[in-house]
Amino acid sequence: MFRPIALLFVCVLTLAGCEENYIPRPIGYLRFSLPEEQFQKIDLPFGSFEKPIYMPIVQKESPKGEYWFDLSYPTYKLTLHCSYKPINSNLFQLSEDAHYMAFKHTVKATAIDEIPINDSKRKVFGILYRLRGNVATNLQFYVTDSTRHFFRGTFYIHGRPNEDSLMPLIDFAQRNITHIINTLEWK
Repeated sequence: MFRPIALLFVCVLTLAGCEENYIPRPIGYLRFSLPEEQFQKIDLPFGSFEKPIYMPIVQKESPKGEYWFDLSYPTYKLTLHCSYKPINSNLFQLSEDAHYMAFKHTVKATAIDEIPINDSKRKVFGILYRLRGNVATNLQFYVTDSTRHFFRGTFYIHGRPNEDSLMPLIDFAQRNITHIINTLEWK
């Protein structure tokens, strides 16, 4: 007696749960609530620029004459590692090192966009690298005045690289980095 009732109950539940227009749930990605982009000017030993207010600066131990620091956004585990080096007849080597560090990711990158930076009024020249694909770092840059200053940055998201799901964070970081570069003034 129990089996026919249980079987009938399972059949009713199965048929009641069916819909004619079933649409499978699409694969979704995380939704990020990014802050309004606001900046504050900071003065450093080599110059000044406007940094995002939500990214505190953390100074790192660095060799004499150089200046290393991080701008981090802990909510999303984002870090922009920055380094400043004075130019001592080594501009070619510094720019080649920056180029090498960006193109070291060609194994995983699907493309690398080189965005030139050329502001002769402020004497800020360089390249912003946008690395496409599931790479460890999607953004890198270097800027220089070609005679005394060399400033480099590498952006990291501390987590599994997935460009599709992390695109809002990458675009957000690129806007912030572009603002830093566009407001940079050398000392």
